[in-house]
Amino acid sequence: MVNALGIPAIVFLIYLGDLPFTAFVSVVSLIAIREFYLLGANRNIYPQFIAGYAMTILIVLHYYFGPGNPLRILRPGELLLIITVLVVFSEIFRKKENSLSNITNTLGGIVYIPLLLGTMVGLRGIDPIDPTMGMKLTFCLFVGVWTCDSTAYFVGLNWGKNKLIERISPKKTVEGGAAGLVAACVFFYFIYKSDVLSSQYSMAGIHKIDYIIFSIIIGIIGQSGDFAESLMKRDMGVKDTSSFLAGHGGVLDRFDSLIFSSPVMFLYLKYFVY
Repeated sequence: MVNALGIPAIVFLIYLGDLPFTAFVSVVSLIAIREFYLLGANRNIYPQFIAGYAMTILIVLHYYFGPGNPLRILRPGELLLIITVLVVFSEIFRKKENSLSNITNTLGGIVYIPLLLGTMVGLRGIDPIDPTMGMKLTFCLFVGVWTCDSTAYFVGLNWGKNKLIERISPKKTVEGGAAGLVAACVFFYFIYKSDVLSSQYSMAGIHKIDYIIFSIIIGIIGQSGDFAESLMKRDMGVKDTSSFLAGHGGVLDRFDSLIFSSPVMFLYLKYFVY
């Protein structure tokens, strides 16, 4: 039911772009950073939730405004400098144990969630000349990740025998991971052959090598995001980040691959294509 309702809704929001998609990414990031902070409850870690929520909104707004950002204060570098000082200063007056862990967990959540996940907004608006390019690239990111993850899960469940990194995620297999990578390659091969990412108005020139890079980003780096989250959950002694999505875990469980693949794809396009 989650997939049946959620996927069409996300596709529609990507199509709309602009403020609706930015609002969606903001809500997802706010829920995700809350789940991240609550993971530390089993280890007596008490992050500063308000600081995390405020930074989440400001960082996503930075990606929304892009290079034309009218407020210099919204740039991540300046924001992180200010919030680091404020978080450390605030901790002095909090009557909580494990101050060092509280500070690092607060700042770590800000870097891990909105700074990385917010790049989806930057990707959607990456081409100021042809807005449809950002839409198509964001579609490719989401569908590529869904294709990779679904294939990896299906193949690993039915034919997986060799554990990939058993100490982190015992159920993930070499066969599943390889199948996910192949699925990503096949997906972008069809995108390449269909010439979906071509545009006479776009600032970008998407070439054959770029499709190969996209496949690697989704098939390898995206799956690494899954392992990174599994590592944190194992360290915190939990199976899912939350029960927000009944039967599917938390928002972090659904967006873990995008947390890694989105920023890498965004930066690659920004510095090597545009």
